Amino acid sequence: MKNLLTKIYSILFLGSFFILNSCGSTAAILSTPVENIDLIPLKASELTDDEEKEWSHLDLTSDTIPGVSLYRAYKELVKPKSKTIIVAVIDSGIDIGHEDLKGKIWVNKREIPNNGKDDDKNGYIDDVNGWNFLGESDNEQLEYVRLIASGDTSNPRYAEAKELLAKEREKTSRSKQQYEGIKSQVTTSNAAVATFLKKENYTKEDVSSIQTTDEELLKHVSVIKQSFGFGFDSIADLLKELNAGLKAFNERLEYNLNVNFDGRKAVGDNPDDFKDRSYGNNDVRAKNGRSHGTHVSGIIAAKRNNGIGMNGAANNVKIMAIRNTPNGDEYDKDVALAIYYAVDNGAKVINMSFGKSFSPHSDWVRDAIAYAAKKMY
Repeated sequence: MKNLLTKIYSILFLGSFFILNSCGSTAAILSTPVENIDLIPLKASELTDDEEKEWSHLDLTSDTIPGVSLYRAYKELVKPKSKTIIVAVIDSGIDIGHEDLKGKIWVNKREIPNNGKDDDKNGYIDDVNGWNFLGESDNEQLEYVRLIASGDTSNPRYAEAKELLAKEREKTSRSKQQYEGIKSQVTTSNAAVATFLKKENYTKEDVSSIQTTDEELLKHVSVIKQSFGFGFDSIADLLKELNAGLKAFNERLEYNLNVNFDGRKAVGDNPDDFKDRSYGNNDVRAKNGRSHGTHVSGIIAAKRNNGIGMNGAANNVKIMAIRNTPNGDEYDKDVALAIYYAVDNGAKVINMSFGKSFSPHSDWVRDAIAYAAKKMY
């Protein structure tokens, strides 16, 4: 998150497109020399509710909170009038109906909504708010698993991929077993303690007050005390976290690390043919609660000072929603085409929050980035 914020703020500044590291800046930013950083007064009291929501926007010197000085920049650097900037968020999909993103989603005015035609002749039908390169697909393999599934033993990284897959499946299976064991023990002990206390929702203090000579119950009490020691407010919260972890491990084994799984079948294209571009749809929303794209869009553009949620970094931006990131590794083809789509439809900033160690068509991605660098500025 910290790196993501730094990256966003370093390229996108409040809709006026002020580049922090660009040449010819019209205003200087006073920074604290590293050797003097310990001399700055620190925040001595607990953060208020508002400060917890906006700490990343505050300033070390004026607020004693080491944020990115966004509010200070609004006061000292940003001109009242600004140009609307289109920011393409290439990610897992975006909740374009989110209450804190109202009025902040890009609209393709050259496209007539839902008429089943490619009105602007850009190759994408009804792309009113962006494009979904995954169609109805959601889960995917990791890239090195696809390499193994291809059976291309001549690939110089094939042996490396097989070794990595064996290691990752073993590690994930072991973690899954550990979680299952912990969940089983906590569930059993939770039931025993709840029965003794005659209430399901008990507190840490309730458990500490238990006095008994029943050795079996004492074992359960010990388990629950340890469970509270993990920092959860209730055992229900701990079990919820364990279930989430088990879901992630199961998905990783069933989809990401499964050589026999074919997530691309739902898309219908050939991911190794860059000319095969008639795929995807205009449903840019996230699937199955995968909220990272919405999260990123909120950091950038959540409506400021509306009393809802957080304040985004920029006042005058529109978010172009592009979905290309599944639960697994993205395809190089989707990444490249998403970049071309963003540039050709007016985006001036592109945010991509993904990466992988195997990339069979990295040349497609490099060409797309070079195209963006040439066309956007």
